[in-house]
Amino acid sequence: EWRQHGDILQGDFGDTYGHLSLKTLLLLRWARRCCEAAPFLLKADDDVFVNVPAVATYLATWPPSSRLYLGRVHWRVAPNRDPRSRHHVPAW
Repeated sequence: EWRQHGDILQGDFGDTYGHLSLKTLLLLRWARRCCEAAPFLLKADDDVFVNVPAVATYLATWPPSSRLYLGRVHWRVAPNRDPRSRHHVPAW
């Protein structure tokens, strides 16, 4: 697949929930390098439903030259240090 299409991304880190930010950065670097002309990029987990017609309708309202980022921002939230939590962030 990779040799034929060049569309498999591999990073030098384990595939763990804790490395999700590294996986996201790898995706963004690849998209910038290989999909420069793409009008938008959608990243979603495999357990998330994406209403493609609604997303397409929404994106059609934005001017092509605008820089738009949609996502969830957590302001003034302390990191979760509980190692039993899926959202645990180690103190390193």
